[in-house]
Amino acid sequence: MADAPIERNRIVITLNKFLTVIDDIILFLVAFGIIGVAILLMAEAITDYINFTAHSISHIISDLMFVLIIMELYRQVMRQIHRHTFSLNPFIYIGVIASIRGILLTQMKLGMGETEWSGGVVQLIVHALIVLILILGLFFYAKYQKMSE
Repeated sequence: MADAPIERNRIVITLNKFLTVIDDIILFLVAFGIIGVAILLMAEAITDYINFTAHSISHIISDLMFVLIIMELYRQVMRQIHRHTFSLNPFIYIGVIASIRGILLTQMKLGMGETEWSGGVVQLIVHALIVLILILGLFFYAKYQKMSE
């Protein structure tokens, strides 16, 4: 009778180790995929830079900002691989970078006359409010983390 719980415990430990290895393999594949996408985006930005036209500026900035977003995701995957504790900070950073990217692209489209003025201003306001909310969220999250330590 005493052998049954011990055998069950061994099965659970073995299964846990197996699933952890599978988890690590998937995380490494995701990390390589993220790096691959970042490299492709950088290559596209370099191509846009070499074949420069007036409309390339917004494309180059968009690609570079998107690479920043992707690299923040990569950092989060690496945190998971190294078994660090979960943090909202990288996701807040991603949101801030994405909103700043939106502000820059909208401003450029307004400057080039590609976007209607009233719609562009509304987009700028929305992106600015998102940045403000995320920065406030980061501030309160950091305060909460300090209090919980």
